[in-house]
Amino acid sequence: MIGVTGAPGNIGTPLVRELLRRGARVRVLARHPDRAQDAFAGASAGQIEVRTLEFGRRQTYLDAFGGLDSLFVLRPPQITQVRRDMVPALDVALGAGVRHFALLSLQGAHRLPFTPHAQLEQHLRGNGAAYTFLRPSFFLQNLTTTHLPELRHGELAVPAGRGRTSFVDARDVAEAAATVLTERGHEHRSYELTGPEALTYREVAEIFTHVTGKLFRYTAPSPLAFFRRMRRRGLPAAQVLALEAVYATIRLGLAGHVSADLPALLGRPSRTTADFAHDLRPLLQAQGESHA
Repeated sequence: MIGVTGAPGNIGTPLVRELLRRGARVRVLARHPDRAQDAFAGASAGQIEVRTLEFGRRQTYLDAFGGLDSLFVLRPPQITQVRRDMVPALDVALGAGVRHFALLSLQGAHRLPFTPHAQLEQHLRGNGAAYTFLRPSFFLQNLTTTHLPELRHGELAVPAGRGRTSFVDARDVAEAAATVLTERGHEHRSYELTGPEALTYREVAEIFTHVTGKLFRYTAPSPLAFFRRMRRRGLPAAQVLALEAVYATIRLGLAGHVSADLPALLGRPSRTTADFAHDLRPLLQAQGESHA
């Protein structure tokens, strides 16, 4: 039985579906179990179950983790105090019998000890169970979730300067996670999951324009302007600061490394930004946007 946190979501939803396709038994651990039930309503009742898990609410832990063999761990973006809100849950999971933790971490987390992802890695290294660290680069899907309001107006508005990013498709990361959770040989290993090329945001805008036929432009706001815009949209300050940290690493040239780990796990080439762009126009049309 494999437990999955972060579903439904950019990673959790395709991960659950891939695990089910592989014949695994899956327990979706969700803060809002009714939403998870709706997302996976077509799955066989004998193959999937849904239980409540809310990090920070200890009364949800025992029922969530009991009977699991492996656990996919995704940090909710609103949780920044992971030692307080997540580590106790992982300890309960260990005590309940979980013997393999697959953590969705962050590219370069081993060089960024101040990040929540690095703190979770440090804890899992020392708890006695097997671990696998998946360290993806920036998800292309973030552009159509976190940054969708600007994208619908043809704007990529992030403070990344001229730095390059080895963008990765979340669907590929989910498939890689399913591999390490269902196959042997990935214990006590770390994988850097990137796309096949490192691009500036200006180049991403050009690719989006070429593939969709709609004009996109990269506006590169200052970190302060970006912070104010995101706060006006209602994002919590802690979440905006986390985004600022990501874009700071891009500006400093720390996010452009391209790794061969992902195609090795997938057994095929990873998706490109152009591949992702083919899904972009239907999404924008579905949002009711008639112009870019």
